[in-house]
Amino acid sequence: MNDVPMTTDDLKWDVRQRLKLLESTLLLSGWVRTHALIDTFGISRAQASKDFAVYMALRPLNLRYNKSKKYYEAAADFEPLLLTGKTSELLEVLSAMPRGDGPVLALAAQAPSVELLRPMDRELDLKVFRAISRAVYNTSKVRLAYQSMNRAEPAELVLSPHTLVFSGFRWHVRAFSDTHGEYRDFVLARVRMMPVVLDEAGIGAEGDARWHEKVQVIIAPHPALPPAQQAVIAEDYGMVDGQSVQTLRAALVPYFLRLMQVEPQREHPDPKVQQIVLVNREEIQALLWS
Repeated sequence: MNDVPMTTDDLKWDVRQRLKLLESTLLLSGWVRTHALIDTFGISRAQASKDFAVYMALRPLNLRYNKSKKYYEAAADFEPLLLTGKTSELLEVLSAMPRGDGPVLALAAQAPSVELLRPMDRELDLKVFRAISRAVYNTSKVRLAYQSMNRAEPAELVLSPHTLVFSGFRWHVRAFSDTHGEYRDFVLARVRMMPVVLDEAGIGAEGDARWHEKVQVIIAPHPALPPAQQAVIAEDYGMVDGQSVQTLRAALVPYFLRLMQVEPQREHPDPKVQQIVLVNREEIQALLWS
């Protein structure tokens, strides 16, 4: 192909977006078909094939074609081309992909000046992330060494991961633990060494009661604030009748409370600092961290 870009700097904007989706899909699931581009971007099969050819020309060792399954697989020594390789970047890709739809792409040629303040990135080994992601996608068991905060040394665990979760601060995986005999959360940054994806079917999410249970978390302005200040807080959070009702998976309630800084054990005594509070603490008490 004579018109293949020599570097990523030569990529047109629309091609870059499609190749970024291609690469993100490879990182998350380990494989991708041309239909991922055809269906998401509404392009022809010929254009999708050309995009794949461009990607392989720029990073020839990243992809290999599986003839029996008719899709492209990520090679063992996969090196990101357009993504940085940071797991924090995958969050941005995922947040732009609503359920049932393709990526939401900003098409504006210009944008207002914007500054974003974010928490410090809590990075983890991308190979660990990929291994766990592959186990989730394929519903496979995985064996790994895990450094719990309750142990001095890592312990070997066999897990059946069913969902990757970003809690607002860090990644964890919801999984059934053969070792503990129950569903638990495992922080990916605490996985030591490379996980081994086993050739054994994992235990799915069907029996994870707290994952499937939905509960309501009710947030309101601090009652000790003057009415005018309560009204400002309620408007700031888009509350209705002075409350915001969030329906969440029971397993994710503690993470949401920490994200919103309304954990009962961490509440600040000054209402000007602790401007919002958890209203229905008694109803969800059993879900809170001790």
